Amino acid sequence: MPSDTTKALILLLALLHAKSLPGVYTLRSLSYFIKARNLTEPAIGLLEASKYHSRVWFDDLDLNIHLNNSSYNKMMDFARIQLCTLLFPGWQHRHKFDMCLAQTVLFFKAEVPRFSKYTITSRIFAWDDKWIWMQHRFSIKRTTRPVRKTLEIAAAIEQGVGISDGAAPVRDEDVVVEEEDEDDIDPIDAKAPKSTINSVSQVNLGNHPNDAIADLPDKLCCIAYSRMVAKHPKGKTIVPVKLFEKMGHKEAYPGEWEQYRQLGMSLIEGMMKIGDPTADLPPATRRLVNPTRARI
Repeated sequence: MPSDTTKALILLLALLHAKSLPGVYTLRSLSYFIKARNLTEPAIGLLEASKYHSRVWFDDLDLNIHLNNSSYNKMMDFARIQLCTLLFPGWQHRHKFDMCLAQTVLFFKAEVPRFSKYTITSRIFAWDDKWIWMQHRFSIKRTTRPVRKTLEIAAAIEQGVGISDGAAPVRDEDVVVEEEDEDDIDPIDAKAPKSTINSVSQVNLGNHPNDAIADLPDKLCCIAYSRMVAKHPKGKTIVPVKLFEKMGHKEAYPGEWEQYRQLGMSLIEGMMKIGDPTADLPPATRRLVNPTRARI
């Protein structure tokens, strides 16, 4: 019989790796269907995003002690299921079709640190007559901290705003200009205007005459894309636009979907050429696709 110490260590290891225990993945997946079981209409619009929140735990860590590569894909599974249950309520048990994953592409920008909270913002990004592309943005919260702004502080010093007599002059080595990464700002989901300093009166000098407080957007750590296809039980492909209409989605104005789709596909088509040795070759003859697709 194992000793009490051994039992305690086994229990501790199980608790630290609870998300990876047998059956947990299945239970977590089913939980999203259970939560959305009473939905009869889409909870969000077709072009809106859903947010999945999680935290890096012990079983998510790699040798660099941050979120490992496999966890990105595993968490995207949950984010995709959540998005599909909100967009297509009853898609499996009531409408009897499957959303199948064909491909994922990930672009890493920064690490997701150990034990930190992170958010996956997922949305439908583009589609054609067969495929549906989803975008997933992994982001973490930034802490509000001093950011030294050269021009604003210089103007404040000239006008004597908040600077006592005898204060040390601004030196180049004292000033740090932090450039904002454009990718950190979600161009579609940006709901609040970016915090900026418009006048000297708005300058907050903080603890140092060269410091101005500025709020920063969430830090983008990874952008990922999933290529999905909706399948009828008999194995036939369901045309995305027909699927959207059948599930109750409507355009806010004529042509809205097509404008959105074209913008997304322009990026997707360029991305698909990365690492493709046949990208510069003339297109080969392709089998014609039957335009008659399965209906839900």
